[in-house]
Amino acid sequence: MKIFYLITKSEPGGAQTHIWQLAKFFKKKGDAVAMMAYPRGWLESEIKKLGFQFYPNYFLSNNLNPFSGYKAMKEIEKAISDFKPDLLSCHSTAAGFWGRIAIKNKVPTIFTAHGWAFTKGVPFWRKILAILAEKIAAKYCSKIICVSNFDRNLALKYKIASEEKLIVIHNGVEINENQKPSLATAGRSERKERSSLRPLKSKNQNDNSKIKIVFVGRLAKPKEPILLLKAYNDLPDELKEKAEILIIGEGPKRKELEKFIREKDLKEKVKLLGSLPREQVFDVLNQCQIFVLISKWEGFPRTILEAMSCGLAIIASDIGGISEAIDSNCGILLEKNNVLEIKFALEKLLKEPTLINKLGQAAYEKVKKEFNLEKMLKNTGEIYQNIII
Repeated sequence: MKIFYLITKSEPGGAQTHIWQLAKFFKKKGDAVAMMAYPRGWLESEIKKLGFQFYPNYFLSNNLNPFSGYKAMKEIEKAISDFKPDLLSCHSTAAGFWGRIAIKNKVPTIFTAHGWAFTKGVPFWRKILAILAEKIAAKYCSKIICVSNFDRNLALKYKIASEEKLIVIHNGVEINENQKPSLATAGRSERKERSSLRPLKSKNQNDNSKIKIVFVGRLAKPKEPILLLKAYNDLPDELKEKAEILIIGEGPKRKELEKFIREKDLKEKVKLLGSLPREQVFDVLNQCQIFVLISKWEGFPRTILEAMSCGLAIIASDIGGISEAIDSNCGILLEKNNVLEIKFALEKLLKEPTLINKLGQAAYEKVKKEFNLEKMLKNTGEIYQNIII
């Protein structure tokens, strides 16, 4: 089988990690893979390391500008003609639209929706444009894979495609089968990809014995890391001293965070770690106890599953498909998504360290059972085979 992956950008992200996982899987099966994206990113490098062909497309961007879109489609057509795939697998909104419009299912095509651009919380006009675009593009693919039931139901609500065309395959993450997490050891697994890194300290060996709270995500819309800092700053001093915050990510909201940290004198308690390679993100997760994701809208964020696989207790906005992964047994879902609600959640966990351990253990068990990588790869592979028959 020859598979052509199309995605807007090759920078680090959940959709990019998804393609990387699939590419490794199909390489082991002896299949051929090629990929197209805007170049000079993490995924381009990883695809090339696997020995697969990468086609740069400088006209792909996160918008549906018709002029750049026309040029992007011409590049897509040329690459498809050159590689001659059995299957086209499109990912992300812009590449998913232009790819389907360019090829029109002449090559069997699948679109994977890693969260819809018309989800709840998206600005009105952007939502209307996205619905129209997806209805048009949906005509030119054989199946649409949704990474959550929430996304499938949303597509049905807006009549994007038929029930038969829309299928759900949840994201999957690697699981350490040899060690169950605990407050002292959660997530200390060393995956093969990270075997060359320095051994991590166990969670009861933190330099200052503080509970570590981590936020992972691009510091831009729809993420709201500033709400976490405001909630933390409002904690009673005795609780604030028990914990510190680590923020992984880069983006335009970093200046807002830096200003707040200066004004509230939090530089010893909040660390902005910037954008880190995937391996180092896991290093940080392995040394933390609580994962927080505050956002205005989401699909089904992979970062939550990765935190669960490291045995972290979760605090997250109750949006998109997040509730399909997080329940009261493994975390706290935020309905109002405001500072007071986040503060109460932090207080609850910081006052009961044993609860952190309990939630983290349950999170690990749930992700192992329901969201493991092998399950996702197997289900996706079966869909691919069914499409090209």
